[in-house]
Amino acid sequence: MIMASRRRLIAGGAAFLGMPLASCASAPTVRDQNTATIQAARNLYVFGLPVLEMARSRDRTIGEASNVFRHARRLSDASSRRVTTPNNDTLYSAAWIDLRRGPVEISVPATGARYFSLAFMDMYSNNFHIVGTRSTEGKAQRLRLVPPDSDPKADEVRASTWWVFALGRTLVLGADDLPDAQTVQAQLSILGTPGPAPQAINTGNGSARELLGAMRTLLDTEAPPAARDAAILASIARGGLGEASFPGVDPEDLARGIEKARAEIDSQPALSRVTEGWNYPDPSLGDFGTNYLYRASIAIWGLAALPPVEAMYMRAINSNGQRVFDGQKSYVLRFPAGAQPPVNAFWSLSMYEALPDGQLFFTANSLNRFAIGDRTQGLTYSPDGSLEIWIGHADPGPGRRANWLPAPSGPFALILRTYLPKALLLNGAYLLPPVEAL
Repeated sequence: MIMASRRRLIAGGAAFLGMPLASCASAPTVRDQNTATIQAARNLYVFGLPVLEMARSRDRTIGEASNVFRHARRLSDASSRRVTTPNNDTLYSAAWIDLRRGPVEISVPATGARYFSLAFMDMYSNNFHIVGTRSTEGKAQRLRLVPPDSDPKADEVRASTWWVFALGRTLVLGADDLPDAQTVQAQLSILGTPGPAPQAINTGNGSARELLGAMRTLLDTEAPPAARDAAILASIARGGLGEASFPGVDPEDLARGIEKARAEIDSQPALSRVTEGWNYPDPSLGDFGTNYLYRASIAIWGLAALPPVEAMYMRAINSNGQRVFDGQKSYVLRFPAGAQPPVNAFWSLSMYEALPDGQLFFTANSLNRFAIGDRTQGLTYSPDGSLEIWIGHADPGPGRRANWLPAPSGPFALILRTYLPKALLLNGAYLLPPVEAL
């Protein structure tokens, strides 16, 4: 789920010379307007990218109707390529909820001690409400979701956009547990009147005008901005992008603004907290507020991420500072005895093929293994109780195979997930050990 031509470079830009100094002081110059338009295009792209990616995801996954849960009845594997960075721990249940015709009611079953979460995300990819193990202690619940123009009652949840993505995660404890996890899924339900299917997002040939026009249309029709977004919206309007047609705007300025935005988004992961070989999430993950650049970055490589209180996602950083590793080399991750990630639910280390456009997917391997974690059967521990995970494309041999996380032959990425992290992890007192090259 990604935008096209992220690496495109656009040259150009004309200097405006010869205007008297007095005129410069009294009226905007062409250069001033160009600068305002470029910045507006940058701001619109950064602000609107998550909405566009959510809409594109909806086009691919909504199925035949809104307001109906669709269930993945098996864990994600190498064939799962609809949404970047899937997990191999939980069964997904997803529904696109249409509130244009009024409220809906959602029923969630009792899940007991099994980890479960049902996150409700607006079109900006913010998690505005979550039910499940952490928030409802595994008890059954029935909630009423109301549209963004509603005045909710005490027992109602107001959505912040007209469309809502509901994403459920049901933990699978092992192969024998799959039927019981599927039973939990089957008890999820939505009662509400679906409206007509949304118009598919069309960015035409991918020109800057069409791409930004699609974003502007989505903001105007589906994703009412919050009051906190007033400043960035004013900047977008000042640059002539207050409506989707962009009359009189130079398309080259739009393209320059997009390139500026893409360069900033590409550099954004490096700006989050990196400590001892791991990139830790910003506290705003999953409920971003005005952290628009971070939100846009997550829309590319981790759309629909949960907030840290529910789950923390840490990405391994190579010793050379890169976020990808070489599949032709071998690595090890060593957890000292008693020093595995502190969680109230579970943790897992996932292996992903890293595509040139930034997307991450599982890749086929001889063990059919895509993650290792605290529920992996057959792991071996050292005599002192420490755990070593062997990472690489080459089989490490019989003595280490039980703890082998197979890698693709090319670039790969490692993401460690912790569900219901304990305070030591949330406050930074616990740090993961670095991935070491062999």
